[in-house]
Amino acid sequence: MTERPITFDKGPRPRTTILEDLLDIDSRLLTQVARRVRLVRRAAKGRQVLDRELEKSLWSAFDATGRQQDLDPRLTRQLFALLGGFGLEGGGVRRAADKPFTLTPRSEPADIDITGPLSRARVRMLTALAAATGQPLHMSGVILSDPLIELVKALNQCGAHLSWTEDGIEVTAPEKPLKAERPPRTDVLDDGFPLRFEDNLVFAGEAPSTLYILLAFALRQAGRSKFAGAASLKGLDLHPVETILPLLGARLASMNPRSRGVPVRLESGGRMAGGIDLAADTPPLFAQALALAAWSYPDGLRLNLATDPAAAEAQAAALDEAMAVLRLCQIKAKRKGAQYVVPAGAPQLPKEPFLPMDSALAAYVLAIPAMAGGSAKLRGELVLPAQVLADFKALGLSPAIGANATECAGVALNGGQRLEMSRDAEFLPLALALAVKAGGGVVVLPAGAETAPARAWAMELLDRLGASFADGDGFIEITSGPTAAWEDVCTAPDAWSVLGLALLSFARPGVALDNPGGLTALWPKFWSLFNALPTVRDVVFAPKEPEKHDEKPKNRRVRV
Repeated sequence: MTERPITFDKGPRPRTTILEDLLDIDSRLLTQVARRVRLVRRAAKGRQVLDRELEKSLWSAFDATGRQQDLDPRLTRQLFALLGGFGLEGGGVRRAADKPFTLTPRSEPADIDITGPLSRARVRMLTALAAATGQPLHMSGVILSDPLIELVKALNQCGAHLSWTEDGIEVTAPEKPLKAERPPRTDVLDDGFPLRFEDNLVFAGEAPSTLYILLAFALRQAGRSKFAGAASLKGLDLHPVETILPLLGARLASMNPRSRGVPVRLESGGRMAGGIDLAADTPPLFAQALALAAWSYPDGLRLNLATDPAAAEAQAAALDEAMAVLRLCQIKAKRKGAQYVVPAGAPQLPKEPFLPMDSALAAYVLAIPAMAGGSAKLRGELVLPAQVLADFKALGLSPAIGANATECAGVALNGGQRLEMSRDAEFLPLALALAVKAGGGVVVLPAGAETAPARAWAMELLDRLGASFADGDGFIEITSGPTAAWEDVCTAPDAWSVLGLALLSFARPGVALDNPGGLTALWPKFWSLFNALPTVRDVVFAPKEPEKHDEKPKNRRVRV
C-alpha cells in the first residue's frame, strides 16, 4: 500500500467575484504596460520611433502569442499599435503627481490688449506653398506650435529652405554648394518644382495635416516615396485616403501589416482625374491639402463635397480656407455650390502676407472677461464662426468686431442657454466653461466617433467640479455651477481641454494639471498670457545684436 503524502489544509480559498478578478487583472496588466513604457523609452533613445528591426521582432512574437491564445488578429494588430504609442509620445511629458501644475489665477478683472493669435491654418498652408514654389516669404507673429515646426522640418527633408525665428517663418535662398556631393540625376524631370519625394523617407511628426500636405504634393511626381511619423500617425486610419488616391493615379501601401497608419509607401505617377467626389469619411484636412496642391497637377482639380450634410459642412469649412489662401497667391480658385475648382497655374506669394486671427483661439481669449470680469481687446481681423457668435450673444456677451480689432467685456452670463458651438470638438471645452460659469445650460456634444470620448470627459470634469448635470441624447444639461473643491490631478485629453480648464480655473481656482505642456501642440505662449493676468500686453522682442568677432585672435598661453 502506497502511503499518500501528508498535506496541510490551507483552508477554503476566498471566493472572488468576476468584477474583483477583472480589477486584479487590469491592475497587473497596467503595471506591466508601465514597465514596457520604460523599456521602450530606453530603446528609443530619445526618438519618437523604434528601430525597424526591433519593431518587426516585437510584432512577430506578439502576433504568434496572440494566435496561440486564439485572439482576434484584427484586434491584436490594433492592440499592438496602441501599445507602440506608449513611451513614444512627443512633446508634453506629464508632471509627477506630487508636483502638478496648479491654476490659481488672480482675482482682479482682466485687462487684455494684444495682437490676436494668427490663423494657424493659413500659416500652415502658406508655409507649404512657399516650400513648393521656393518664393521668398516672411510671416511674423505666427504661433510656433509643434505641428508647424514639424511641417517645416518635413518640407526641408524634401528640399525646401524654410527656417523659423522666435515668432516668424521665412523662406531662405538655397546656398550654392562649392562642390556637388553627388552627380545630378538624369532620370528625374527637372520641372522647376523644388520638392523631391522619390526614394525619400520623410518623417511627418505627429499632426495628420503635415502628412496630408506631403502626400498631396508628392502625387504630382512619378515614383515611390515613403512617409513615417510619430505614435499618433501610427494609429491614424488612412483607409479613407487610400480610397481617394487611385483616382489621382496613385496607390498608398502600408509598410506595416499590423496597422493602417504610417509608415506608408506612396506609388504615384498614373493618370490623374480632373475631378473627384469626396466621401463622407474623407478627412477635411486631406481635402484641404489636395486643393492646396492642385495648382501643380496637370489639369488642376475639381473637388465635389460629400453628400452627407455633416461631412460636407466640415469639408466645406476646410476648403473655404484653402480657396482664400490660393486666391491670396493669385490662383483663380473658386467655389460653385458643392464643387471647388482649382485650375493649374503658378502661385505668386506675397512677401509679407496679411493674415487674419485664428477664430478658435481668439474665442477662448475673448471668453476670459466672461469668467474673470474686465475686458479683452484683440487687434487684427477676426471672423468668428456664426454659431460661436450666436452662442456668445445668447449668453449675454456682445463682442464688438471691427475692421482692425475685436473687443469683449465681461457681463453676468445668462443661464439655461443651449450652446451649439460645441458640435465642433474644438469649442466643447469653451462651451462647458461658459455653461458652468452661467450656472447652467445645455451643451451639445460633437457627433460621430467623437461623441463617446467627449461625453466621458465632460461628465468626469463636471463630477470633479461638483456640478449637477443630466446626460441627454447628444447633449449634457448642466443644472448648477461648481460646488466642490478641486481634488487630485487630472490629465487633459487634448490641448483644447487645457484651454478650457484654464478658463474654468477662474470659477474654481486650484485646478491641477499634470500635462500643461500639451499646449505646445496648439499655442505654447498661452501660459505667458495666463500668468501675466490681469494686465496683458504684447511682448516686444529685443533685437539681437550681431556677434562680435575679433579681427586678430587673442594670444593665449598654452600649457603643455
